[in-house]
Amino acid sequence: MGKKYSLLTLNFVTICLTGCYYLEQPDSYTNRIVDTTRVDGYIPVYGTSEYQDIAVKESRPVVDPGKIYVYGKYLLVNEKKKGIHVFDNSNPGEPVGVGFLQLLGNTDMAIKDGLLYADYMGNLVALTINDFKSIEENGRLPLRNWNYGLPPPPGFHFECIDPGKGLVVSWKKEKLLNPGCYAIQ
Repeated sequence: MGKKYSLLTLNFVTICLTGCYYLEQPDSYTNRIVDTTRVDGYIPVYGTSEYQDIAVKESRPVVDPGKIYVYGKYLLVNEKKKGIHVFDNSNPGEPVGVGFLQLLGNTDMAIKDGLLYADYMGNLVALTINDFKSIEENGRLPLRNWNYGLPPPPGFHFECIDPGKGLVVSWKKEKLLNPGCYAIQ
């Protein structure tokens, strides 16, 4: 009976130790504890070159307005992170849409001496406006060394960018599992 008792005890101890190992180390392949906590964060949305170019497009409805700027007879309304709506404001009671200046990542603008200065995908660009019917880029200055497109929102975790997928044209808010990157404010 002694051998039988010893064998039974040995099997019981082996099962308990194995169970404890998996409780403490759920991911036995990598030998680390797996964190299943999800955090609020952002995933990059990659775009084609069609969305990355600075271009004058047809007028469209204002959806998410930002800054407003008046220049001569024109009223400019920023569409947050997308571009600038241009209106002929000769009659302030009834502004008429002239076009939409596509500038991904745009949040701010200023005009001096016929040049529109605006932020665009991590750059400050200077554009000749030509009555907002056509534009010509005169210069570009990188901001904060951002070369991947539209920067992530500051103060949040985000899915790290894969440059092989193209430039980032927007960000989508999601619950992220173990995000690898964080945007400092």
